[in-house]
Amino acid sequence: MTIPVLLLWIRHPPYTSAHLAEAIRIMAMTTALGATVRCLFIGEGVRALVRGQEPYLLGPPLERLLLEIVTPENPALVHQASLEARGLGPERLISSIPWDPAGDQQVAEAIVSADRVVPL
Repeated sequence: MTIPVLLLWIRHPPYTSAHLAEAIRIMAMTTALGATVRCLFIGEGVRALVRGQEPYLLGPPLERLLLEIVTPENPALVHQASLEARGLGPERLISSIPWDPAGDQQVAEAIVSADRVVPL
């Protein structure tokens, strides 16, 4: 049996809705069921990885939650053009979360190779 791959397309900023919280819940449930989860941060979603904006009073830190799913063996994909359009560089992102820069071609490949894509 092949392990399914779910791609979470995180495209909303962390401060305007519950999309990021829902993505984390989906990640946790999906990995608990044995599927592989890939995270793609694109558009305003790249802002979720900017360090120093943790709303600690609302729950566990994002970094701790993501580190349970995003690993060096399964890094998050971060759309490079989205970072550049927002004036963000690697030095502004949470340093302990493993991620790979992704161009348009890598984004397309991740979407096509996933069994399911969940845009959030």
